Order: sequence, then structure tokens, then C-alpha cells
Amino acid sequence: MICTLNSIINLTKPPGPTSFDVVCSVKKILQVKKAGHIGTLDPLAEGVLPICLNRSTRIIQFLSPLGKTYRATLKLGTATDTQDVTGQVIETGDPAPVTEEAVRQVIQLFTGEQEQVPPMYSAKKKNGIPLYKLARNGITIDRKPVKINVYAATFIEKEGNRVSFEVRCSAGTYVRTLCHDIGAKLGCGAHMVRLIRTRVGAFGLEQALTLEALEIASKDGSLSDKLCPLEEALDFLPAIRVKEDYVKPVTHGAALSKSFLETLPKQFEPGHYFRVFGGSGEVVAIVEPVVDQDTVTDLGPDDIVFKPKRVLC
Repeated sequence: MICTLNSIINLTKPPGPTSFDVVCSVKKILQVKKAGHIGTLDPLAEGVLPICLNRSTRIIQFLSPLGKTYRATLKLGTATDTQDVTGQVIETGDPAPVTEEAVRQVIQLFTGEQEQVPPMYSAKKKNGIPLYKLARNGITIDRKPVKINVYAATFIEKEGNRVSFEVRCSAGTYVRTLCHDIGAKLGCGAHMVRLIRTRVGAFGLEQALTLEALEIASKDGSLSDKLCPLEEALDFLPAIRVKEDYVKPVTHGAALSKSFLETLPKQFEPGHYFRVFGGSGEVVAIVEPVVDQDTVTDLGPDDIVFKPKRVLC
């Protein structure tokens, strides 16, 4: 199935299976050897789970840091050890005095750059061991806070003890921890009861396929219309074009000297990624600058401007 080789599927995960389970289902349906997901969803969670197929798995590391949007529902009055509905109750409080206005105000407190302590029931590792395995054995360890950014947190509704809100955030944000912390701030405790991821970068829930729809498309010949090409998935990265004579060395992992370059972005500096186009319009590599735009004018033709991060051909 040639059309799947370098593509990404905008898939919607149902609640229940793990993200790994969904990837295995996709591999079975499409008969591909390699596949990987962008951004893990807990079994409880549902929603957008982009799946990279075969050669497009090479760009997972560049897509995983993309911002994400979630719709979450929490229940006031009880906190759990997992911070969601699957856990054991560890704390209770009276949610009766909590008003809608109080909820609105507290949710807003969690916007902006901040530090978040990862939950014990998470896939983060300590000495190579996932934290959730330690937690299941009754072991709790200190976790270092991680910097996250909540770009926006919007109250949706409050029905009884249940509160729904939307959050746009950086990768690595634990929304169930946000739910737990909101409950703590309100003084009554809370845990997450539902989580729907509605967006990962440019991948939205409205266009996402179910596993059932994917299987139908793979059989009726409409699959190619439902896949996202690798080049389209990387649109968020600034572009560089190399001269035709130097495309082949780039596909073999060569660094880009000044003489390789046909076009350059106006601004660049180390720490940022750029996609490299060949003459045919295909993205052949992702590179990182070793100098900035002010320095490059003083370089000679053979001086290196960009180092390779990933060859895509």
C-alpha cells in the first residue's frame, strides 16, 4: 500500500485501550511494519491520536512537542491517588459551598507558564522504572517539577459537582493533575472523570478517523484521501531550499555548508529546527542551525551553517 508509506493518520482513540493498543490495531488494519503515535493518551482518555506510518515515524520527535487542546471534566469532592476516576479515594471534601464563579476564577489561576509535579501514576521514569510501576507497589518518590505552559483555560459548565473546561497547553502537561490541583485550590478536592483531546498541532478532532472508519477506507480505496503527507505535517517548520547538486549529500546525512544553500529564512539561530527541500519539492531532511543569521554573512562557502537532525529520505 504505497500511499501509506510516508503518511500520518489523524486518528481518534476511544476510551479503554492504551495508545500502544491503538497503534497495534492500525498496523494490523493497514499491514504496515512500522507505526508510532504522537503524544500518549491514558486508557481513560479519548480523542486525537495522530499515527505516523513507516518512514514518517522519523518525524515523531518533531511533532510530539506540538501544543495540545483538551476538554476535561472533573468531579468535585474527592481526590484519588491516580488523580482520575480509576484510582482510590485518598481525600474527601464538601463541594456544596463551591460556586460557579469560584470555579471560573480558580481555573484562570492555572494559565501561563508554571511548574507542575508529574503524578506518580505516569509513564515518567526513575532509574529506568516507570513511576506507575512504583506506585502500584505502594512506593511514592519525590518528583521534580516540570515547566509547562497553559496557554488558555476556559470554563465550559458546572453541573452539580461536575465541572467541564477546555485547556490549550504545552506538551507534557498532565490535565488530570490540573484537575487535582483545581480541586485542592477550591478546598474540596477533585479528580478527572473524562478527558477528550481535541487537537494536536494542526490535527483536529473534526477530521479524525475512528479505527472502524480507517478499516473501511483501507478496503474501499478511499484511504489516500484521508492521510496527511509528511510534508504537510511539517508545515509548521520554516523552510530551507538547497541547490539541486547538493540534495543527494543531504539525503546521506551531510551537514549544510554555505555553498549548499539556495534560500535561507530571514531569521534563524541554534535550538530551532528547519525543513530542507530538494528541487522536487520533497522534504529531504530536518536540520538545526549552528550559527545565527547575523553570523552567516561572514562565513566562507565551505563553513557549516546547519547540522542534520533527521534524514527523511
